Amino acid sequence: MSDHSFGAIQSQVKIVIWDLDETFWKGTLSEEGIQPIEEYASLVRTLVDRGIMCSICSKNDFETAKAKLVELGVWDWFVFPHIDWTPKGQAIKTMLDRMGLRPQNALFLDDNHMNLEEASFFNEDLMCVDGRLDMTELLALPELKGKDDAKHSRLAQYRVMEEKFLEQTDSGLSNEEFLRQSGIKIKIITDIDDKMDRVLELLNRTNQLNFTKVRANTEEEIENLNELLNTSGMHAGLIHAQDRYGDYGIVGFFCVRTKFSGTTMHHFAFSCRTLNMGVEQWVWDYLGRPEFDVVGPVSGSLATDTTVDWITEVSSFDSDENSSEQKRLCLVGGCDLLQVSFYCGTNRDEFVNKQDDMGMLVRYDDVGFFINPRDMALKHSKPLQLFVGQTLDEMKALDRSLQEADLILLSLYFSIPSDLLFTYGGQEFGGKYWATVPPRRFKKLMRDHQLAMRFAKEMHHRRLPREERLELTRRAFQHSYDLKQPGVPLFILGAATQHGEQAKRTLEMREDFNRMCRRFCDAHPDAEFVDVDTLLDPDEFADSDHYTRTGYFKIADFVNTHTDERKSDLVLAS
Repeated sequence: MSDHSFGAIQSQVKIVIWDLDETFWKGTLSEEGIQPIEEYASLVRTLVDRGIMCSICSKNDFETAKAKLVELGVWDWFVFPHIDWTPKGQAIKTMLDRMGLRPQNALFLDDNHMNLEEASFFNEDLMCVDGRLDMTELLALPELKGKDDAKHSRLAQYRVMEEKFLEQTDSGLSNEEFLRQSGIKIKIITDIDDKMDRVLELLNRTNQLNFTKVRANTEEEIENLNELLNTSGMHAGLIHAQDRYGDYGIVGFFCVRTKFSGTTMHHFAFSCRTLNMGVEQWVWDYLGRPEFDVVGPVSGSLATDTTVDWITEVSSFDSDENSSEQKRLCLVGGCDLLQVSFYCGTNRDEFVNKQDDMGMLVRYDDVGFFINPRDMALKHSKPLQLFVGQTLDEMKALDRSLQEADLILLSLYFSIPSDLLFTYGGQEFGGKYWATVPPRRFKKLMRDHQLAMRFAKEMHHRRLPREERLELTRRAFQHSYDLKQPGVPLFILGAATQHGEQAKRTLEMREDFNRMCRRFCDAHPDAEFVDVDTLLDPDEFADSDHYTRTGYFKIADFVNTHTDERKSDLVLAS
């Protein structure tokens, strides 16, 4: 026979499921009547104060049992009660599924050994204890230590889940139909430094919807996490969810690093409170559906053929107007700038470094991408396809994005230092179209003899003085400014001049670039220069050209804040 002593409690308890007759109270409600055990009513309240939920699985008449529990003043302390005459094993399984909890975190108390054995059979790893023992001893066990929740936030969240379940059951709607009418909203919190306790909680306590299962329990693991978060190009965020039923609080955490070669998923963990809501699928879509190895078991999957269109991202739950949701961002620059776009909402067009189908780097912080004529000669241009990697369709997409954007951010410093500037195509001598070929792409091309010979024939190397290179970049800015709508801010990201060896070696070039950018912004009222030297603190530079997570957050905050201020000024002026 199984061990039904307190020794059966071997893991953290998140819910205690009570039988009623001869367990929560003495006697049988349907027969001779019952005698309350006052200490147990107090015990339930204490467990809830610790963030440990309490439920009921009892063979009784529902209305009679509820009336007695109301009379005792404890009915409101229980969630998802199951009170009827059906078998308990499957009833507990259904209850835990609805609450998004695992059997190994549930404790079932019952005086009947047959009920305990049945519950164990249908719920592997369920902890079962004889209800005739003195339950007040539970409070001294480390597995029921819980966490201070005097405000009963967890109780409130499970009440929301319970209300949703009952309404869906009554409505007869399918799960997706029900989700569509639930009005689920998500706020992405990117300033997480003062919320690390919740980050650690999600990494260490979640299982069912923890897709990576990389923990941070020990001092060494926590130190590794902090180093990871401070790595250049790292993007991390917490997920806060609400719907018309209530506030679920912070329910998820992700941590990814994006480079031109792809996105690496380091952490992807969610509370079971979001089970079957589609939150994890929505966040995966938001991150660009990066490929990663899911560490099982998980309750659910990330589906490439599923679109979660019933969730809305908001910048604030307190306002109907959510600027980050409504702003459309056009961003052009290195792939590290994806970190900035993450902090500006999901409504964005990104023209950033990537790998093409041949595994070669394509750069969009290239003057040719902006200033080349959009004529059909480029549609089937072999030099453009083979040697540059851009397409005419992408150039046209850039123009549409510039025309439709509410906010434009350009980072074009790397159009200046490269000596791999070429012209190609057209009838005129030297070529009609401009292109900067990335060094890594150039090296790969030169390894292929046939491609190298064709490159030498069709691409014309242009060694321009710096003033002319700067003028080409200025024309790229002007192209963007001429296409955008009046009043739409165009932000130009400057080059760092004070941080790192690379900045020291190329200081004069960086200063010239920044000077040109400032002159352009001074001459164009909707253009604004982003001076990273003054905006960021020294420790927010990973190197001369990349920033820490907080550095990218500061840039995004600067852009968002100044965009909102301009919008307010326009409203006041009108």
